[in-house]
Amino acid sequence: MKKILFILGFVSLLVTGCGDFFDTAPSNKIPTTMAFRTVTDVDNAVNGLYDLMSGSGYYGAAMFAYGDMKGDDMQSSEESGVCNTCYMFNHRPNSLNAGSLWGRPFYILREAWNILNAIAEGKIESGDEKKLNALKGETMAVIALCQFDLTRCFGYPYTKDNGVSLGAPLIDHLVGIHENPPRSTVAQAYDFMIEMLEEAVTLMSEEKNNGRMNRYAARALLARVYLYHNDNRKAFDMADQLIKDADASGSYALYPHEKYVAAWSVEAKFGSESFFEIANSVDDTPGRDSWGYLLNWYGYQKGFVTQKYAEQMLADPGDVRGQLLEENKYAGKTVWWLYKLRGTDLKTAPLECNNVVLRLSEVYLIAAEAGCKLGGDAAVQGLGYLNEIVKRGNPDNEVTMADYTLDRVLDERSKELVGEGHRFFDLLRNGKTIIRKGGYHLPSVDEEVDWDFYKCVLPIPEDQFIFSPEMEQNPGYPKN
Repeated sequence: MKKILFILGFVSLLVTGCGDFFDTAPSNKIPTTMAFRTVTDVDNAVNGLYDLMSGSGYYGAAMFAYGDMKGDDMQSSEESGVCNTCYMFNHRPNSLNAGSLWGRPFYILREAWNILNAIAEGKIESGDEKKLNALKGETMAVIALCQFDLTRCFGYPYTKDNGVSLGAPLIDHLVGIHENPPRSTVAQAYDFMIEMLEEAVTLMSEEKNNGRMNRYAARALLARVYLYHNDNRKAFDMADQLIKDADASGSYALYPHEKYVAAWSVEAKFGSESFFEIANSVDDTPGRDSWGYLLNWYGYQKGFVTQKYAEQMLADPGDVRGQLLEENKYAGKTVWWLYKLRGTDLKTAPLECNNVVLRLSEVYLIAAEAGCKLGGDAAVQGLGYLNEIVKRGNPDNEVTMADYTLDRVLDERSKELVGEGHRFFDLLRNGKTIIRKGGYHLPSVDEEVDWDFYKCVLPIPEDQFIFSPEMEQNPGYPKN
């Protein structure tokens, strides 16, 4: 089980567990130095960060709904809830309608800085400095992930204006009780994330620790951050070396064609591609609020793939990924449901599926995208990595250099990563218009979205302006 009690340390202005916004209410008054005494205390506290991350308002469901339902590969049904409100871009300062994507990451950041502060004070009773350093690196990686999610949800893509526009507040230290951090620029946030991750990977262990990040996971995240930061050379080099190192390790490998569908079954957790996935179990899960249950025909029926996506996949019967789609009826229409997250059989709604955050296939596609943008030798290698994913889907398919374009790479990311929270961000960061027309799209949906649409970023919640009245709201949104 991942739920391990840890003591909340330093009092800060950040939100408590169930809230969505910054809050000045203290959690308790136990100093950080009293909260952590041993390496085991620190290990338990780090484990607790993942428990906070697993809630339905963050990586239990909302982060995936936000990245998929706002794109063109998935859509919501006519029901309410986080899938529908993300699909409809129904975001307001007084109701984000996007889970706890403001409050929960900030809460995790507070607890993570408590851990780093305790380590920095040098009062952990430890004879195992290697283990303590690994935990420090792991905590830094969690901080980078949370700040990354805040930046891409509340700030425009770095590629829009080289990060000049504002993102979320940057939590780069242990925040005091009367401190209200201002919004940083997107560029400042990326500089911080990259610095954190580059140090973290030098400290972390390569040992697999299911449900938690190791050095491989942190390097995968760093490759992703480089790509979003438009640093294609570093993104390619990181992904290229990570693929080679993962292969040499013997612990990681792409799922083979003939085992691809089975790799997504509820029993096949922590598979050979998995760098980091949110661990769930029967008695420790968001349950009916989980991403898998929301999408399942025998669950809440909150979302399915678009007709465009279904037609794209089903046009190639040899592509094994099409077997993860299941035809059914909804409101009198034939729709296709995604069964990446499913129960013990197709008629059982899942309650305990793990949610994949970082996996090896994405790293291949990072190398393919960065290589395409770089050209030259990187393009030759990048095409090879792209074809590894293409041919794994259907061994008879292959992309030629003439067809190796950014759009072709994004098309393959669409096929491979659907349901994993990427498509909306992939299109926006590459300056593409998201087109959601035809098929069984709801009639009131926004049909064309690009980074000039003000709702492509979330509003700063109105409660924040109680504590920071001078803080700027995102363009297009009122403060209340």
